[in-house]
Amino acid sequence: MPGNELQITGGITQALLDALNQIHIAVAAQLVNPDGSPSRSAVYMHLPVGQPIDPKMYANPWTPAGGSAYGAVSNTGAFTAPTPPPLPEGTPATPAGQLTAMPQPNPQLQLAINSAFNTARRVDDMLMVTDKGVAVSWPQRTVSIEYFTALSGMQAEPIPEPSADIKKRIADAQKTLYLMDADGNFTGYTPRHTAYRRNQKALADARSEYALAYSQAMSDPVQGQAWPVTSARYQNAVDQAYNDFRDMGGQEIEDAIATLQSIGGSAAAALIAKARKMYDDYSIGLGGAIAVKVPWSYVDPVSWWDHTNRDFGVMKVKASSTQYQTSGGGGQHSFGHSFYTNESSSTSGSAGYHVFGFGASANASHSSTSHDDGWNTDQSSWNWHQDQSSSATVSFEWFVASIERPWLLGDLFHMDGWYLAGQKKNSISDGTIEGQIGDVPKLLPMIPKAFLIVRNVTITADSWGSMGSVFQSATDSASGHTDSSSTSYGGKVGWFGLGGSVQHSSSESSGAFSNQHDAYQGFSFTSSGTGGTLELFGSQIVGWIGQIQPAAPRKDDPALANGGSNDTPADAGGSPAVPEDANAAPQN
Repeated sequence: MPGNELQITGGITQALLDALNQIHIAVAAQLVNPDGSPSRSAVYMHLPVGQPIDPKMYANPWTPAGGSAYGAVSNTGAFTAPTPPPLPEGTPATPAGQLTAMPQPNPQLQLAINSAFNTARRVDDMLMVTDKGVAVSWPQRTVSIEYFTALSGMQAEPIPEPSADIKKRIADAQKTLYLMDADGNFTGYTPRHTAYRRNQKALADARSEYALAYSQAMSDPVQGQAWPVTSARYQNAVDQAYNDFRDMGGQEIEDAIATLQSIGGSAAAALIAKARKMYDDYSIGLGGAIAVKVPWSYVDPVSWWDHTNRDFGVMKVKASSTQYQTSGGGGQHSFGHSFYTNESSSTSGSAGYHVFGFGASANASHSSTSHDDGWNTDQSSWNWHQDQSSSATVSFEWFVASIERPWLLGDLFHMDGWYLAGQKKNSISDGTIEGQIGDVPKLLPMIPKAFLIVRNVTITADSWGSMGSVFQSATDSASGHTDSSSTSYGGKVGWFGLGGSVQHSSSESSGAFSNQHDAYQGFSFTSSGTGGTLELFGSQIVGWIGQIQPAAPRKDDPALANGGSNDTPADAGGSPAVPEDANAAPQN
């Protein structure tokens, strides 16, 4: 598509492209190496159509540390007084005349577990490696399943036999610590080791008693007054226990223990074992009544789903068609140009206005209203809209949310000393962007590390064309009626809510589309002549940041050089079988 065709698009489209440029510049500035140089392994990819965030699906998720603790704090982190649940009708009275609540499910905890499950699923889809700035998900491929498959096939290389000197040090330490029979089997602790363990416990008990006595004295004014004197009793017990611990061979025993614990083994084997344990430990029962374990993940900031919370720090962008036209000559809209071109060619195969949908893009609108007197209307239609504005301004809030996966030990992919059973090197990733574009066989080429949230969007234009009539019709039909609902679908406006996402608002009172910034409304449209202002409430995921994994494994399975052959990576036909009871997240 010739570059000059971008200049003839309407003002709304140009303002959106200018916003896209500003976002990309800001995000790209964060994708740097420790030395400040641009990262060649982090990739930002934009979504053609935004993914809407329903707060009911992600609010106050469960955590291993505190269950539903997030529900007990405000946006600032201050504790809020919980509201006691109402007692059900018909609850029998106690002899004292007080009502006793019957056991009921805890809705707060149920919501917390459901939110944790939804969060884990939201961040588990794998991204396809692309070079066009467009985010595309692999069909039916998830990070947790691919990582589980990699763990199942990892095999540490054998380590060399230790030297004679190391063997002697090990044998001497074992004789110091353990009793052994004629066959070299351990039968118990040596007397010195037994005394060490007894004195170690005595020292810990003496210190605990000192701390408890101090705590009690500080809670009693009389005991506290005498503590500087009475504390000598407890201090003497600690000193005596410490002297026994050190003087009765404590140092010798600790040196022997340190010798055995410092024996060099296979770092890769140890890390593989740790990674498998972490995956199992963090795979928990978030599936509710379904007996399946889900790898638990969380998002930072934890209130990313709340579009009303500004306490964790959000940024604001204001873009306009004028800014886009001004920066065009300086080449500042390269990303917007590329994104626009790729989306136009992928959706229609021709230049046009399909990127954000204001051009030749279908729009479906449905609205229904009803009075209490029984009168009802229901209508739906397909329309074609064109961006007829000459000038427009877009403003919104945005921030980057990080994905944390405590079950994923990425250090494995950065080290030598292991291979993937039955596979060649680089079967997980070849470490590059170019070498993995469209490469289906790679097991885990890129992992989503963060996503971009855009929220509370305002678009002002001098002319909305026929689209303005649709928005105004939805507003008019909803306001002033007892029961009202309206849903508006856009063709390809996408990441600002007028696309594949659905903006829905319903109310049981008049003015469902009023200009109030109600957190539960979908959108508000205020007309002004042929122009007007559209406000889109709520949040959407508009882009993803993926991390290209380093080249791994770094060598072939040695068995392949001994007559074996397997050109199929671990996630294809030759992959290790995943057992039915594997600790893995369910796929949709």
